[in-house]
Amino acid sequence: MSSLMLDRSRIRGAGGFPWGEPAAAPRSQGLDRDSASTSSQSDDFSDLFDWTAYERHGTSDVTTQSQHSAEGAKGVPAFPRSPQSSPQSPGPASDLDGDLPMPDVESDPHVLVWPVLGPEPTREMSPIELRPPHLGQPDMTAPRAVQNERPQSKRPRVLESPEQTKEVRDAGACYHCRMNKSKCSPTSACEPCLKHPKPELACVRQLLSSMVASQSARWNLSEPPRREPMNEGGSFVIFISFSDKTNSRCLPLTVAPFIHPDQGTRFGISLSSQPLQENALLAWAQDDMQMDDRIDDFESLLNHFHIHHVRGEGLKRAMDRATAGKPIKAVESQKKLLSNLLELKLMWKIWSCKDFFGRRQEAGAGRPLGLQFSSVQSWLRFTAASAISRLEKNILEVFDEYLKKDAAGLTTATKPILELSRWVSLWQMILVYRQSLRLLQEHNEAEPYVPGVETNEKRRRFRTTTADLFRSVVVIYWELFHKPKTIQNIQNPEVRLFGDDALHRGFQSVVAAVPTFYQQVANLSLPADEFFRAHLVDRDLKKPKTKRR
Repeated sequence: MSSLMLDRSRIRGAGGFPWGEPAAAPRSQGLDRDSASTSSQSDDFSDLFDWTAYERHGTSDVTTQSQHSAEGAKGVPAFPRSPQSSPQSPGPASDLDGDLPMPDVESDPHVLVWPVLGPEPTREMSPIELRPPHLGQPDMTAPRAVQNERPQSKRPRVLESPEQTKEVRDAGACYHCRMNKSKCSPTSACEPCLKHPKPELACVRQLLSSMVASQSARWNLSEPPRREPMNEGGSFVIFISFSDKTNSRCLPLTVAPFIHPDQGTRFGISLSSQPLQENALLAWAQDDMQMDDRIDDFESLLNHFHIHHVRGEGLKRAMDRATAGKPIKAVESQKKLLSNLLELKLMWKIWSCKDFFGRRQEAGAGRPLGLQFSSVQSWLRFTAASAISRLEKNILEVFDEYLKKDAAGLTTATKPILELSRWVSLWQMILVYRQSLRLLQEHNEAEPYVPGVETNEKRRRFRTTTADLFRSVVVIYWELFHKPKTIQNIQNPEVRLFGDDALHRGFQSVVAAVPTFYQQVANLSLPADEFFRAHLVDRDLKKPKTKRR
């Protein structure tokens, strides 16, 4: 007997059916395909369907509701009609009005009931034709191409000007059009940027990270100091500070003398006995930065807030409250950015220091290191420059993400928290680039530019790239923070946007110092500030200020 037949003795023992035994459903579609592939219309399917019982009962043998109840009492389960299958199709020996008893599927998993729709079966019909496909399963009798066919998506985009679109893609859309999802043009200044002051400078297209991609040591403006043979026997400890104040934080360094053929006795850092560690430099610069107690200086207040925001994990605690600890990719990226930015700002403090001071005792008064310790100062600046070049690339890659209008996963409750951290990040880079250009200008005034000299060419490239980055960050800042809603979040922030009340008060102090900083920028009238004043400072001063909380 075929393996596809029902166990009829088990069914009859359960009380039997009032009509001919139904054909058993195949246990898997694989077996169904095998049987279908070896059969034809002329095959005899008597082993799958009891034609004798079907002809004996005919279509007049109808099971009524009373019979269902009686047989249910004798042990035959009577299942109510399922609302999903209503109206239920009758078997070969029933009509459309009666409820049909079904086998207990849970007690016998091998028994499946296949409702039949359409005309009465004939001997020429295949077992596959006797049952339609189950709801939710593909019709295996349909052609494969029809099964895999998906509904057609929306109509393809029709470009108004394919040539212009290609030119924009080749040139790249500007920051304004990318962040506002507006139409850009391949001209030197697109139509939306014509509304900005100095549109030829405001229409920036190149990504920030690509501006420094080929400059691995961009901040090393001078040649690295040479390693001279040193007299380790004459080494001693000297304490280095940023100023001559007695409370200035000191960095202990082991130095040793070396004999220079033309310049006499010099001193350098003994790297063999005490390597110059970046962590030690960061801690030294941070301690000194926190000693700055100017309460009306914008940069000083921003540095204090930045340190406490990172060390105290203000962004993390504020986000945890708003999202119940749910991680968001944009937030994780911003936390890493804030940490890298703090390290860059600390290293920049070392790089930009004009004169270091030294003392033999930590509590003593500091004196300028002078020419004899020029190698020590060169090593400090060289180490800081290498760290800044590395950190800058990582920071600019995250800044490129700001060109997207919205970050995935943010909500109305979490977006203002991220905006505050972005405001701090962009301002730190604006200050770094602006003051670096000022220092370079002062250096060029002291030492006139001489074409062809490698050092001078390196400084020229540094100035060009830094000026481009400065303008680009200013444009990004304006696009993010010129709208009324973001202005409200910055000028009048809520306490919930911070990790604690102290950070909230610190941020309010930073924002309160911005107008004074703008006035300082306007009074200096430096050439490097021309675009900064036109695009941001002058326009920001015209904005109405909201009421402080």
